[in-house]
Amino acid sequence: IEVNIPEINEQQKIASFLALIDERIQTQNKIIRELIVLKTINTGRMFSGQLKFKKNNGDNYLDWTTRKLKEVTSLVNKRNKGNEKLPVYSINNKLGFVPQNEQFDGIDSEDRGYDIKLYKVIDKNIFAYNPARINVGSIGYSGELENIIISSLYVCFKTDDSVSDNFLLHYLKSDLFNKEVLRNVEGGVRDYLFYENFARIKFMLPSIEEQHRIADFLSSLDKKIDIETQLLQKLEEQKKFLLQQMFV
Repeated sequence: IEVNIPEINEQQKIASFLALIDERIQTQNKIIRELIVLKTINTGRMFSGQLKFKKNNGDNYLDWTTRKLKEVTSLVNKRNKGNEKLPVYSINNKLGFVPQNEQFDGIDSEDRGYDIKLYKVIDKNIFAYNPARINVGSIGYSGELENIIISSLYVCFKTDDSVSDNFLLHYLKSDLFNKEVLRNVEGGVRDYLFYENFARIKFMLPSIEEQHRIADFLSSLDKKIDIETQLLQKLEEQKKFLLQQMFV
């Protein structure tokens, strides 16, 4: 193998420069890890009721209540009976709802010849999860998405007015909820959490005002993690570009 080798002084300058980028990348990874740990700790303390917000005047919010998920959610089973050619989505354990052709290399269920009449129609503010993958965070929230369809295998539900959807989504992605999942799954080779078992799970519910405070705080940490992750990606892309330019 033939390689181009500069003089020793230039080699040392190149190596020192790349070492600085590596050091910055390591620092950025550390920042992200620490933010993830911070969010995990605060999420656990908040959803267990150990850490609570106060009103702006210093007063406590109303006491938390223990509720079952069936008391604040209801199933959604609207089917695509008219066989409408609606966008097909899947649930990604990192991004939630994603177009199915992005999830599976440009191919969706209609391309595969599946019967989409059985698929479920998703409108705004609907939760959906994969009952076989809920333990790894395979759950999504439609938010402003509407008139899309997903596989009939997904469990879909909506909440009542006593729950902030953003608060519940953070809870459903927490370690505390995952422990409840492990207690309630059923199955043989693969564990499943169907709505009947999901609905029996108990959780602590604060007032709607405190729910919003908790959800906003945790969302701000998520945004910070996303920003730092994007910066890490740019640093890695910069290093890759420099390596390609230097060693040609």
